[in-house]
Order: sequence, then structure tokens, then C-alpha cells
Amino acid sequence: MIKTIKFDKNDTKNFESNLAGFIEAVSFKESSSDLSLSINHPINTRAANKVNGSGYMGLFQFGEEALYDLGYYLGDHGISYEDIKGADKKSPIRKRWQSQFDSNNWIGKWSGKRNINTKLDFLRNPQIQYEVIKEWIGYLCNQLRNNNLNEYFGRTIQGIEVSESGAIAGMHLVGIGGLGAFLGIPKFQGSKQIDGNGTHISKYIEMFNHFDLESCCKRKIYISLTDSEKNALANKEVVLVSRYDGKYVSGESRVRVKSDEHGKLPVIVRHPNTEIKIIADGKESNSIIQKANEKQKATLSDFAVSSYPATLEAENTPQPKPQANKTPQEVRNEQVPPSSPSVDSTSTLKEIQFNVQIVEGDSGKPIPNMNFFLTYKGNIKKHTANNNGVRQGVVAEVGQDIEVSVEGDGYKQVIHHFKLDAALNNQTVKVLLPVHSFSISVTQDGQRVANTLFSIFYRGREIPKRTNASGIITVKMLTGFVFGFGVKGKNLVPSRVEKSVATKGFTVNASAVKTSKLHEEADEQRKKQQQAETVRLQQQQKEAAEKKEKQAEEERKKAKTEADKNNQARQNNSYTQNGGRPITSVSRQAPVTSDTTRYHIYHNGKIKRENRAATGFAEFIYYDQNGNAHNLGKSRFIVARRWSAKGVHGQGSIFLVDIRPFKQYRNGDVGYKMLINTSSGRYYLGGLEMAAFLGALCKCGYDDISFNGFSMVDGSPGVSSSHINGVAGDIRYLRKDKKPQYVDLGQSNLLDFDRTLRMIQILIEFNWGKTRRMFSEKFNHNGDANYVFPGCIHMRKDGKNGYRHHHHLHMNGLGNDVEDI
Repeated sequence: MIKTIKFDKNDTKNFESNLAGFIEAVSFKESSSDLSLSINHPINTRAANKVNGSGYMGLFQFGEEALYDLGYYLGDHGISYEDIKGADKKSPIRKRWQSQFDSNNWIGKWSGKRNINTKLDFLRNPQIQYEVIKEWIGYLCNQLRNNNLNEYFGRTIQGIEVSESGAIAGMHLVGIGGLGAFLGIPKFQGSKQIDGNGTHISKYIEMFNHFDLESCCKRKIYISLTDSEKNALANKEVVLVSRYDGKYVSGESRVRVKSDEHGKLPVIVRHPNTEIKIIADGKESNSIIQKANEKQKATLSDFAVSSYPATLEAENTPQPKPQANKTPQEVRNEQVPPSSPSVDSTSTLKEIQFNVQIVEGDSGKPIPNMNFFLTYKGNIKKHTANNNGVRQGVVAEVGQDIEVSVEGDGYKQVIHHFKLDAALNNQTVKVLLPVHSFSISVTQDGQRVANTLFSIFYRGREIPKRTNASGIITVKMLTGFVFGFGVKGKNLVPSRVEKSVATKGFTVNASAVKTSKLHEEADEQRKKQQQAETVRLQQQQKEAAEKKEKQAEEERKKAKTEADKNNQARQNNSYTQNGGRPITSVSRQAPVTSDTTRYHIYHNGKIKRENRAATGFAEFIYYDQNGNAHNLGKSRFIVARRWSAKGVHGQGSIFLVDIRPFKQYRNGDVGYKMLINTSSGRYYLGGLEMAAFLGALCKCGYDDISFNGFSMVDGSPGVSSSHINGVAGDIRYLRKDKKPQYVDLGQSNLLDFDRTLRMIQILIEFNWGKTRRMFSEKFNHNGDANYVFPGCIHMRKDGKNGYRHHHHLHMNGLGNDVEDI
């Protein structure tokens, strides 16, 4: 089974869902390593030597206390657990023992375990670090068991499922105290749930859930789903029900899980003696009891347990499934015996054919491709409507009770029923899907989240909704439809509209509330900027119009003077009279009063600029080798103050163009496509820089260009230092698989060297790197360990971030070889 983790908006990676995959994922998050490569690969040895500003070090960013607990480091003061045994928590020796881990300064001695005698020994040995993390996982697993925290496996806390691997990852981040506080256990309250970098434990629990840690808790349940013909059911969503009564947790919990392409559900780990059931399509499996230290397997066929290989078969006999209560249809049939169908005495009709149409309960509009269920003679069958909301050709006997239902949360919701009458033969039964009004309650740490903006994701739309003073949002939706609850741009929790539920409760963490507030502030700032930009443009247009009218008036006076002198109306190549107003003659070149600067971009790298003085719009036209013109688009210039350095304004103005309207173009063999990766707002280039960049893209013809950003809307560099005035920016190197993900120059199996080289050569043709070479990185190519792409320079190591250009090219140094026409 493959586990996909989204580390941030632009970085998603796949890992095997086993122990090795978990270790690889945690290491990538902690130190940017790549353990899919050799452990001694330069990327990994560099990560193994990493020590952050707080003293945490190595592939997994271990601190002093973790390596002390595992017996490698002896502490700053050499105080052992034996020394503090029985000591009061407030005693001086206990306080001194704890203080030795406060700074991660590594000034104490080492035990010599695995021949690690110094901090340097540890940093230089990534292989031993890999073995240490396996020890650490086992240690944390023991802590979970000894403190009964595994009772929470399968529970949803603050909207996040707690799993074995997620809990281990959370403890690695902030320790057992932070995990206990997150779970709400009183004795752990007050423990920190956020690490030194501001990362909340909930992020790690969610990010690293559903890995099979193999040797951690030795009890596992592996379940495969098949249909009645033993075919694997891939991507099948089911409800996993767990019931356990323990020290901290009692009662039932439910989580939704999905099978992989082989029909296998994620590994199930619960506290021993937990009762487990699977619910799908309204059917419930028999119980499976989690054994203490055994690996159990089961195959669910048509969602009844059909086989029990391994220990489950010998040690757990399934109990008979209890008889379900009578359905509403059965009750109706018992209360009102079927009457004789009202048909003509000459008719022998017993079965008829009819249609069912599902429409919206409020508007009456058909619902296309709607899934619904018909219960007939006690059997339920799934149907799908066509584009007009109609399921045609349903066949049933006259006089029978027909029940219409839609999906619920693990059950079916009845929305309509009718007796089949002969008059319905070849007719359409219109069924109204009820609109359900209900409330959404939002809480954080047991408190209502008031006056906060969230998002409802419904029928392909994202709808902003604000909680009232009581933390409530009131909504109306169609019964049975799935909707999502989250913050702007992110669907956090899927749910289903249930007509029997008046209030849906959602629990959020502090991060979600903070994100919502930040989005609101950013939206408000954008509105202010847009308003200011609108006022500025209006003023600019007004001034331009006044200037133009003044020039026209001067031309009228001049023309009148010439007319008086020659006693006749005159006409020349430049002017003609029309009601006393001059009109500029039309030529190939734009008139000086035009508000558009045109960049004519040629395939050989030459650029001609027409009407340079215009400040309204920029237009870009590319000419291929056959002389064909390709109009790439037109966009308004954005005027900003020039910067001389980050945070320091210079003299004059700059004119910037937004890259986003130009992210793709295709006409025959000429074209390109860009993925805009930057989320920092650095979308803006200078006009000439845009022309040289688009020209290179058109000549390359690639559809997997990854754009990482130039400058902010005001020409500032944002989080960078050199990306000012729209003259410098970043793009990623190209991958062989053409995926929109970054590739390290050291990953020869993924780096598309030939296409990347061609792209850089074409950028050079369009004068990039002419006044100052572009920034790249040294890497090993065909045995040359110091290879650098042509036209590029290897940057020195940055003290904070290491070598910065190993996964992207920094474009700068554009030559000013433009011809003004």
C-alpha cells in the first residue's frame, strides 16, 4: 500500500506504508533527506550532518533527551535515572537532572554505545542514525502501552484520527506529555503541543497516520475487501467501527477508511480486546476482536466475513450476525395488505416498466447522475440517474411497495415510497430530494469558535460561512449529499447531509482558527490594495486623458494657424480634419498616444520594443522560425517604486507584468505550459524580462515548466533578498517523468539533464545570464563531480540553508539588447 503525504502546497511525496516508508517520510520532513537513495548518498550524508539552530541534529533531528533515553548520551551533568530515583519532583537534583536537556548544547559525555563517543561520531554515521530511529520507535511504542494511550487508537480528536504511527510521530515531535495533552488526559495538561519551530502535534499525527510500524505494537489486523465474486474492491470507502471500554476511553468510535488498489484497508491497530466491525453499503460485518500480540487477517466478501486465515481462524469464532429490525417497507406491507391492482378486466398486466426521476426538493430541477436506491420485495438495489436525473426502464410488479432512499452515514435514508399502480406503466415517477436545514457547530478545546470565517465545500463550490456569536453556521443542503468543512482553499473534513441530524459538530485546532484569521487579514489587505490600485489607475487614466486633450488642443491651434496662412484646409500624411479634431494617421507602428508597449519576440532571441513610452499595457508577440506571429496576450502594467536593495527604495518607477495570465499558450508546435508554484505572491516580472522569458518558453515548447517566482506586486523580493524590480526569478529543473515536483541535481534517475540543458541554452540565447551569470549548483555529471550548467555559477554555501540552488535555477543578468522601434 502506498501512502501519499502532502508536506506543503507544492510538495507531495509517496512512501511505502511500512516501517521503512515511515522512517523515510519522517526523515524527509525533519532533514530534507531522501532515504529512497543510498544511505551514504551526498543528500543523506548532508542531512545526517544537519544541526538546526536549537541544537537538534541528524536525519531525524534528535535532541539530547531522546539519545539519553536510548543510552547514547549521558547528559550535560552526568546525572542518571538511578540518581533521581525516589527524588521529589521539586528537589534540587531532580531539577538539575531536567535542566541538563534544556539547551541541546551536547557538552556532556557519551556512553560509547555502537562506538558513538562524540557528537561528531554521531553526525558522520547516517547508517547508525537509521538504526537509532528504529530503537526510538520501539521506545516510544513502549511508552504508549505503559501509559494506556493506545486506547485512543481509532478515536477522532480535533477532527484528526489517532493511529499508532501518527501517535509515534507526534511523540517524536513533542514527547509523551504533548501527546497526552492533545488527547485531553488531565495529568498531561499544560504540556507543550507545539515544537520550537511552531509545528503543532496535530499536523504530525495527521501527516504520518496509517503506516504499518511492524515491530511496534505486534498486534495488527489486515483486512481485504472483495465483491461476491472474489474480485478486489479498490478505492472502496467503508466505516471502521471500534468499541472498547478502558481506563481513559469507553464506547464506540467510527472513522472512514478507503481500500487501496488491491482492496486492502490500512493496517488496524487498537487496544487489545477492542471489538471491530466494518460497515459498507448499509451492511455490517461480524465482529473481530483485536488480540494482544497477534497478526490477524480477514477477507470481507460482500461485507460479510468469509475467510479467516492466520490466527484469527483458530482463535476467534465469529458470532452470528443479529437479525436486523424490520424495515419501514416491511412494516407498511404488514399494516396494509397489498390490494388488487386497479387494471382493466381484459388486462393480464402483472409487471410494468416505469422511470424514476430525482429532482431538487426546492427548485424542482433534475439532479444529473444521482445515485439512489430502490427497495423492492425487501431487496435493495443501487441505481444511477442519467444527465436528466432519470433512471429509465425500472421493472416491478403492480401493487408492490417501492421505497426510494439515498446514502446516509453508514445507512440508507428513505426519502419517498409509493405503491406501484398500473397507471404508471411507461410513466415517470418524480421524487423530490428533500432540502435539509441544519446547523454546523464549531468548537476548539471544548469552546465554541465564534465570529470566525470557514468554508463549506458543496456541489463543486467553496462557500465562505462565518460562525455567529455561539459558534454556529446555518446551512441548507440536499439530503444525502456529501459536503466538506474547512478553511479557505482546504477541505478538512468530509461529511454527509442526514435528514435526522439537526446539528453537525466539527472540532478544529488552533492552527485552523489561526489560518482562517490570516486568510481574512490577507483578503482585507488585498481589497485595500485593489482599491488603492483602482484609484491610482483612475487618476493615471484621468491625467493621460487630460494630457492627450491638451496635445490635441495644441494640434488644433497649429492646424488652424496653418489653414489661416494658406487660406485653405490642408491635409497631409499625419493629420486630417474631422469636425475640427485631428486624427492620427494609421501606420504599422502604434501612434505615440497609444497606451500599449508591444514586445516583438523573435525565435533567434532578438526582441524589438514598440512604443516604449506607453505605460498602460504590455503586449507580447512571438515570431516562430517560419515567420508566423503568435499573440501571447496583453496585460496591464503595474507601476511601483524602484528598489535599490531589499527594504531600500531607489529613484524612479518600475513597470511590472503579472505572469499568471500567461501561464500557457499552444498553437501547433509552438507553445508552452507553466505550473505557478509560488504561494508567496511573487508573480511579477519587468516587461522586457517577461518578453525574454516567454520567448525562451515558446522556443523550448515544454509543458512542464515550474515557475517559482520573481517579485512581489510592489517590486519587493518578499522572503528572498535578490528578487527585486521583477528582474530575477526561479524555475525548477526538469524531471524525466515530467511531474510538477522539484528534482535535486543529485537525483540522476529523475533529473532530465538533456531537456534542462537545452532550456538553459535557450534562456542564454534570449540574453539571460549576459550581464551576470545565473545561479545553479555543482553536481556529478558523467564523472565530473564539479559540473555546472553553462551560463551559470555555483553559489557559496549559505549558513542557514546549505546549498540553495540544488533544486531550482535562479534566472538573472538579462542583457538589455532590445531594439526600440
